[in-house]
Amino acid sequence: MRDKQKERYDVFCFTSNYKGRFYYLIHPFKLTYDEAVRACQKDNAQIAKVGQMYAAWKLLGYDRCDAGWLADASVRYPISKPRRRCSPTEAAVRFSGFPDKKHKLYGVYCYKSDN
Repeated sequence: MRDKQKERYDVFCFTSNYKGRFYYLIHPFKLTYDEAVRACQKDNAQIAKVGQMYAAWKLLGYDRCDAGWLADASVRYPISKPRRRCSPTEAAVRFSGFPDKKHKLYGVYCYKSDN
């Protein structure tokens, strides 16, 4: 049994049908979670979901060594090419946790649908 108050779980719905653009938004400074949501909206996109990051990483080989906010308020980064200081031993989507949403320590990953 796990403590629902202390532990979190990820659930992924995965598709091989990828329609849209997943990207790290280039921004002049780091963002709080709320600023990250607004920054994607200002770019006519939405803050990316965890599944969108996994699809871009697995299907498109997306690789970026920058931790960024995602819609579930987690911070992650996708590494397709293992290297020092990013993911030295394996390709993976790295998980940095669920930081305080008020911290200005991260960028943001956005998603623009083709529709």
